[in-house]
Amino acid sequence: MSHGTTAVRTHANVSEVIGARSVVALREAAARFEGVLDVQIVALTSVPMTGAQGAGNRKALDDAVEAGAHLIGGCPSLDPDGAGLISHAIAVASDAGLGVDLHVDETLDPSMLMLRELARQVMSTGFGGLVAAGHCVTLGMQSAEVQAAVSAEVAEAGIAVFALPQTNLFLQGRDDPTATPRGITAVSALQDAGALVAAGADNVQDPFNLVGRSDALETAGLMVMAGHQSPERSFEMVSNNARIAMGLAPVNFEVGDPADFLAIDAPSVRGAIADAPMSRVVYRSGRVVARSEQTSTVYRGVEA
Repeated sequence: MSHGTTAVRTHANVSEVIGARSVVALREAAARFEGVLDVQIVALTSVPMTGAQGAGNRKALDDAVEAGAHLIGGCPSLDPDGAGLISHAIAVASDAGLGVDLHVDETLDPSMLMLRELARQVMSTGFGGLVAAGHCVTLGMQSAEVQAAVSAEVAEAGIAVFALPQTNLFLQGRDDPTATPRGITAVSALQDAGALVAAGADNVQDPFNLVGRSDALETAGLMVMAGHQSPERSFEMVSNNARIAMGLAPVNFEVGDPADFLAIDAPSVRGAIADAPMSRVVYRSGRVVARSEQTSTVYRGVEA
């Protein structure tokens, strides 16, 4: 919160082994910040979700819904039946009135393209809830023509795509020492097609991302440098675009907008991303909920 975050979407592992206890724990933690921090919990179901071997994981997902998860998650590219996982996730979400947020195509293998399958299933079922796809790495490995075609389907389906630069820059491309791919989705192609593209952090100081400070400006900076986006567009991806993808109203400082915003000591959006100063004031519903102050002192050499 001290960095400016007033809404979080987090993925809670759910499986036959651990059940839905992570969802229960996150619901309890979120209750302590009610009215200050919005927390959306995705039930990230383990694989397999499909077939006879997935029965226990499907039961855990049902328990997670009962425990209060807000969205259905999963990793179709890791399941033996990725299309079946997507179908089950949409069905459960539809029955429960929830959204869907999947880990999609987190690999450099261009033959894997579950994003297109997700778009087609959303359209064929007429699913009307929130749908988000995180990572979508392999879209960036396709030809420009395929990128454009798939992006058009994503836009038509109303799917929000989350670029996750910290994790994918860290994980992808380790086996490609020459012209190492960046592992970031085809942001520009998606935007050109009219799809909503947001950016997030995914992992923070864990085995999948050894660093990170839970600061949206860090993510924005990586979208500038590694995603080839302007500072203004990168900031939009971690602010209003992320809010819209979460089903929250954007903040444009207009009458009727939520009074949730960050005041930061910087001359411009570019300056805020470049310097990421810690002198910040965070507002939620018009009141201050966090304040940080940064001081710097430079000592001149003492004359003899």
